[in-house]
Amino acid sequence: MKILFVLPEYLPRVGGGIITAFSSLLPWLARAGHEVKVIYGSSFVNTPGGGKSTIDGIEVEVLDSDLFSKYIPRFGRYETVPKLQRHLAAAWALWEQAQRNPSPDVVQVTDWGLLFLPWMLRKGPPMVTSLHGSLGQIATHDPFEGDRAADALIQLIEVLGLSSVDAVLSNSTNNVRFWTDKLARRVDLIRSVFIPRNLPQDPGERTERGLVIGRVQRWKGPHVLSEAIRLLGQVAPDIDWVGRDMPIDRSNGSTARGLAQTWPDVWGRKIHHLPEESPARIHERQLTAGFVVVPSTWDVFNFTCIEAMAYAAPVVCSSGAGASDLIENGVTGYVYESTDGPGLAESIERLVSMGSQRRREIGNAGAEAIKRALAPETVLSARLDLYHALIRGDRKPRPIDDDLISICSPAEATSSLDASLNEIALRHLLVHSAHRLLRKFGLARA
Repeated sequence: MKILFVLPEYLPRVGGGIITAFSSLLPWLARAGHEVKVIYGSSFVNTPGGGKSTIDGIEVEVLDSDLFSKYIPRFGRYETVPKLQRHLAAAWALWEQAQRNPSPDVVQVTDWGLLFLPWMLRKGPPMVTSLHGSLGQIATHDPFEGDRAADALIQLIEVLGLSSVDAVLSNSTNNVRFWTDKLARRVDLIRSVFIPRNLPQDPGERTERGLVIGRVQRWKGPHVLSEAIRLLGQVAPDIDWVGRDMPIDRSNGSTARGLAQTWPDVWGRKIHHLPEESPARIHERQLTAGFVVVPSTWDVFNFTCIEAMAYAAPVVCSSGAGASDLIENGVTGYVYESTDGPGLAESIERLVSMGSQRRREIGNAGAEAIKRALAPETVLSARLDLYHALIRGDRKPRPIDDDLISICSPAEATSSLDASLNEIALRHLLVHSAHRLLRKFGLARA
């Protein structure tokens, strides 16, 4: 079977859950005898002329930035909502780049970046969309000032589009439930493949410190963890939070700065924020941490939880993270209700108060659970069955909404930004321009 994966990111770049999911899956598909190819990129990830490489036996191609630039003016009608304009341009550029190659038997794309749209709006091979956390979902959990109009349009497009694609799948029951309700259609639960790399024979002793791996971002739950640590008072352990600080509400905002102001007795004193680190260094921390916390109020899956469990670290995971599906509470880790600071505090206290032998037993049980649940022989067959069903034409998608075609298709004629700006009162434009110039030259607050 020839399978094309169209993704927003892939190796050799270092990224989040999408890279982790597919860099684990694709080599196993290739070993099973399938011809696998990746084209990846986004409005943020592209390079002049593209570029090809072979990684783990997989042919990998990056988005050609010249193609991306070609499509930007074709969505000029969305210049006043540049977030939508750039994502549509990247999605169509990836689609056109894929046309340079022989047609695959099946295509898999992601919801993030609206990458599914061109494949459903143009005739071609059957296509499955994997749901990893869409632009609209992220906007719901982390709204950003200035993106509200784009986000509203994107959320509408996602519902209309994902209702009509050939098939959709996700790797967590939380996300399957969300999209089943939203789309009123079948959403397949198909787990990810995960095999931990470079497991040492003797990982050594674990410290008493806790560990969080993830961006410092609203929906990653730093405020819930801060509440829990404050509640623990004198018995609160030190916790290292490793990950880059993200804006909050607006481009010049800082989540870490806001946490330090709101929780001055906790953030920077008991929770120690450290910058983003290499995968190798993170794995070292997962092997030596006393326990790992996943405090996300929402996360489609969260591979850092799975990695920690695979490395036999005792884990406390929010029910808001999809990976909590794979934890038996009190046996292979601990699960608490996603926004419940006292519940998180209670789970952490249980771990730190128990003996090291009991913590080791929980960690080892978690490692065995992941090994069983996400082994290739356990999860690959369901994915391949779905691909074969698509090729046979067993899945019959709904008709595509006519309005969606016009909203999301590129135009040959470019649109004028002046026409859109003419609809905005001149007074507002002048005031905005003046404030923007002052901010640019550092003469006014952002």
